[in-house]
Amino acid sequence: MKRALWEASLILGLVLLVGTAANLLPNRHMAWWGRGLEPPRAGKDFQLLDVDSAHVLWESLPGVLFVDTRTETEFQAGHLPGAVRLELPSLREMLTLELREKLAQAQAVIIYGGSEETDIEQLLAQTLRHELPSLPVPYVLTGGFALWEAAGFPVEEGV
Repeated sequence: MKRALWEASLILGLVLLVGTAANLLPNRHMAWWGRGLEPPRAGKDFQLLDVDSAHVLWESLPGVLFVDTRTETEFQAGHLPGAVRLELPSLREMLTLELREKLAQAQAVIIYGGSEETDIEQLLAQTLRHELPSLPVPYVLTGGFALWEAAGFPVEEGV
């Protein structure tokens, strides 16, 4: 019994040590780690939006801006109409004055990724709200690009 407790304590200690070391690497820490922020919350930092509602919103509002969190290669292969690409780890460099103005002028911002998982998109929404306090609460697209494309909605290629 003592050996099992000792081994569990050792494993927990190693996990904490490795996690702390990983968070000290540039651009690799979690958004709220050491910055006094809470994990992103629906309603405050973002709102979830399904693809059908996103399509209706895009068709009915002229100022919808899509934000793609996927890699450059994935973005070039296909993205939602008029989308801009932002990576959470490189947000400070990618968030140019021109892009800040685009985001500020948008009537709605819809953030999407490549899968049904939306963790990165939620963190990006929270970070954008901190960087641009006047930004309306962004939407996070559930199902991501794959579901949008599977629904047969418009997709653009290239830049």
